[in-house]
Amino acid sequence: MAYLDIDNLQAVFLDDDALSARHLHRQPCGPLNITSGRIVACDPLVQPEREPFARSVNGRGAFPVEVLHDKGRHALAVLWLRERGGLQVADLRWEPALLEGQSQDGLGDEEFFGYPVDAGVGCFMDADAAKAMAEREAREAEKSVHFNYYDDVLAEELGSADIADHYPQGAGTANNILIFSSGWGDGSYPSFWALDAAGEPVALVTDFMTMTGGDARDENDKRSDAYKAGLSPEKMAALDALGAAAIAGDLTAIRSLLDAGLAGANEIIPSLGETAITSAIRMNQLDALRMLLGSMASLPMPPLFYTGDDEETYLVYARRLKKPRVPGLIELLQASEETAAAVPVPTAGKSLWKRLLS
Repeated sequence: MAYLDIDNLQAVFLDDDALSARHLHRQPCGPLNITSGRIVACDPLVQPEREPFARSVNGRGAFPVEVLHDKGRHALAVLWLRERGGLQVADLRWEPALLEGQSQDGLGDEEFFGYPVDAGVGCFMDADAAKAMAEREAREAEKSVHFNYYDDVLAEELGSADIADHYPQGAGTANNILIFSSGWGDGSYPSFWALDAAGEPVALVTDFMTMTGGDARDENDKRSDAYKAGLSPEKMAALDALGAAAIAGDLTAIRSLLDAGLAGANEIIPSLGETAITSAIRMNQLDALRMLLGSMASLPMPPLFYTGDDEETYLVYARRLKKPRVPGLIELLQASEETAAAVPVPTAGKSLWKRLLS
């Protein structure tokens, strides 16, 4: 079956809270001016002459475009042809956005028709805008043989947001191009129409294939989220306070928090992604480290917040830091590690989840 990730496509209908839970965020690109009803999706710097999709749209005027992004990557781009809030996802069907003459009949599993990207950007535009861009490029090329559309026009417009509302013939003219960086960069990316019960398009979505199942989280993210979800607000606050105290070297606060029993020296502090012991080592807080280690019978292994982390002892971590540790810190960890080595441990050791919650 040809590529179609319905869950990815349907993510464009989620509200902001639901998107955030999947590590996705919505960013408006601006309104696209549709003048002919023939829509083009392409890399405008590589294939600005690309044919419009075979299916045209009836609406004329300005229609919003937005991208859904995660970790700085654009995962989906959507052209809304109808108000999102008035649509029922269950009433829609999806079909690939194809050019004239294309057919999915001969496609194998996970194959698709998409537009090629070689400049790291994609776009939505009306076919009239493509003509306007070609005219601009021809005009500028006559003035200078060194004219480069990206370097001389688009680079400044794209800026750090990697999004541009570009008017080839200048602001206030009829046609614009909504340009955005394309997922992982260069590649080939498919687009899909969302159709209502009458077969009318209500949205056009380009899937940059940076995620599956409409969820931008990897397995490590999911484990991290599950860990944080299992913490009560009180425990979360206590862990945050212990981390802050370790960083500041506040011995009174550390003792009070440890005595209260809500926060442990070897528990991950989600806001920091490390334990209070790690914070004390990192900030060269020798007295704070001594107090934290004194709350335990022996030096434990650091819990792994992400399974991709290298498993290393606190002593190894301290030694690999570039900034020298204060006198006595390495020696304290060595002594604690030697004490831990003298304590028998089960052969199998602790599982990741037991260590996360210990």
